[in-house]
Amino acid sequence: MPQQDVVLKLTTIGELFNAPDINPFSENAIDVLGEAALLNAVRRMRARRIRHWHDARLVIQLPPDQLTPDLQAQTQAAVRRFCTAKIEDNRLTIRLSRVRSAIGLAMVAIISVAVIAAAWILFNTIFAAVSDTVGVVVAACVSVFVWVILWDPMEKLIFDWVTPALENRTLRGLMDMDLVVEPWH
Repeated sequence: MPQQDVVLKLTTIGELFNAPDINPFSENAIDVLGEAALLNAVRRMRARRIRHWHDARLVIQLPPDQLTPDLQAQTQAAVRRFCTAKIEDNRLTIRLSRVRSAIGLAMVAIISVAVIAAAWILFNTIFAAVSDTVGVVVAACVSVFVWVILWDPMEKLIFDWVTPALENRTLRGLMDMDLVVEPWH
């Protein structure tokens, strides 16, 4: 079996898309984890960093009584539909994350400018006579406050798209892989 193969040992073909009940007594990893096999395969493929999708195969092993003549073609079509839908869902997730992060960043930027302006006004009027130490401490507190409230929306805007985008790349590769349905070994 080539090293690029991703092998899924399933009890039924439904486990490819539907998570079975968690069963830590099972010998099958999919049952132990209680997750859909295809999503598990996508995560494994991302971890293995498969580069040549045309050389890789998705091998689905089922009990012999579960195999039908057209199962492989039906499964290939179902995997393509799933991947297409999941890619679109991830695109929507990325778009929504960017919009929310941009709105959040704009809101905290306005708050930050207001806090900095208020501190500047107070130091040039009411607190003009305070010692330099107090001024430095207050300026440091304002700086930390601004940094903290800007951090999360900025981080989300810059990094939240990465995971779904990488998953989309893997899903596109999965659609290009050969799919083989075979009996358990």
